[in-house]
Amino acid sequence: MCDDKPPCKHITTLHTYTTDYNADSVEWCPHEPHQSVFVCANYQLNPETGKRVGCILLFSVTSDELILHQKIETAAVLDQKWCHNKINDWALLGVANAQKTLEIYALKGDDLKLEFVTSCQLDDDRETLFLSLDWSTGKFASGEPEIVVSDSKGAIHRFKLRNCELIKAESWHGHEFEAWICAFYYWDPNIVFSGGDDCRFLKFDKRAGVGPLSCNRRHEAGVTSMHSNVGKEFILATGSYDETARFWDIRQLKNCLSLVKMPGPLWRLKWDPYDHKYLLAAFITNIKTLLMGLIGHTSKRTNP
Repeated sequence: MCDDKPPCKHITTLHTYTTDYNADSVEWCPHEPHQSVFVCANYQLNPETGKRVGCILLFSVTSDELILHQKIETAAVLDQKWCHNKINDWALLGVANAQKTLEIYALKGDDLKLEFVTSCQLDDDRETLFLSLDWSTGKFASGEPEIVVSDSKGAIHRFKLRNCELIKAESWHGHEFEAWICAFYYWDPNIVFSGGDDCRFLKFDKRAGVGPLSCNRRHEAGVTSMHSNVGKEFILATGSYDETARFWDIRQLKNCLSLVKMPGPLWRLKWDPYDHKYLLAAFITNIKTLLMGLIGHTSKRTNP
């Protein structure tokens, strides 16, 4: 249910930067003193060789300038996210790429450089792309966090980061086509959600094995995005190619609490990190344009 208008409808462009490849992900560092630092991930398919290439660009921004500090050449990057808490006083960045590899980088001290920490590649002969990732630390900090990753074959993978090494805990098949998105329920990281091109929205609990506890088919197209709200227990937002953002109480997933029609297919959703009241929505208006909007949301059904 939408009850508030976004605080501002006008956006002014302060800086521009032209990337060599297609820019597909931007993530701001959540940790002091680097909250003016962000990473931009890139993806490019070479039509002649079929190779997917990319890079990670590390920027800082002020009111006066946009500064590029580092460029890391990698395989094409499909998703990247910062760990919500520091580990060993490092800000850690998880990166999912087109070579079925999860990589971890660290931003250490005051030196604005990302250092490679560790990686883990899927042991699979098939051409597989890692499509999305999420950290378990959204609500509760951990020195040994888990990371969940979805891939282009419809599988979900759970990793654990321990002593700067990635350990693959388990993998399971979730979707018949691409598993576009996966996400932890931050209030209980035993619970994981995933969405796929088969229009299914699944709920898993590692305490109950790898089979889904529930399978929701309310989305009318591929499920591409989801995000747990750390300020409101039980609330999860999902987005789809069907141009609709939906809000759920995870205790009762038969019907959504409310929905909002968007101007185009949704690609990413993210709750604001401060009040947890507004939802940033990235949606596609045509094949080359990705726009963003704010959705104000409250729910009448957030208590048992």
